[in-house]
Amino acid sequence: MTALANLAKFQGRYDQFQQMRIRYNLKWSKGDSMQHFSRFFDEQLSFDTMLQRIKEMAHILPPFMGNIIRFACLIGLRASEVVESVRLLRAGSPGNLAYYNPERQALEHFRFPEIFIRQTKKAYISFITREQLSAIGILNCKTHIPTYNQIRLACWRLGIKMDMRYCRKIFASHLRASGIQPEIIDMLQGRVSQSVLTRHYLVPQSTFKNDVLQALEKLQRQL
Repeated sequence: MTALANLAKFQGRYDQFQQMRIRYNLKWSKGDSMQHFSRFFDEQLSFDTMLQRIKEMAHILPPFMGNIIRFACLIGLRASEVVESVRLLRAGSPGNLAYYNPERQALEHFRFPEIFIRQTKKAYISFITREQLSAIGILNCKTHIPTYNQIRLACWRLGIKMDMRYCRKIFASHLRASGIQPEIIDMLQGRVSQSVLTRHYLVPQSTFKNDVLQALEKLQRQL
């Protein structure tokens, strides 16, 4: 429905689309609320369970692949975006200052829109310190950077369940438990709310970056 509405606007036929929508009683789907409700009581998706699975995966995989898994938990991006982030960090000069901003202490994904700013999936920025990057073994290792599919196949060969989506869930759950505003978490994971409050009136706390970095430091110790 959203795609059809956008197409109608692009073609200048949105009024016609609205007439057809009303005539045939077409509606946008709101999803299955019970599915989202039941997820909160799924023991397989508890924070501790997901963290344990990720730790096992990172421990059993070859060292650099394990480092990528831990890195994914600290930046909260999608699996393919995590691999691209590692590639950019390893490109050119150490740390690639065109990508990592030491003053902001952030990976600035928005500088590479062809990789991170896609039509439906986006990533803008990730806060992380140089010390955290060094400690997790991303910058200085000269090992070949595997693709997401190569990591999946390595897990399959080793007989371990592969689900890097847990990294993204762990990131969001830990930050929220640490008191980070939901709007900040959404922004760090590439989501920007379309609400009037978020887009025009909400002002984040001045300490939000330091709060995020402190929370990530605690999460890194658990990994």
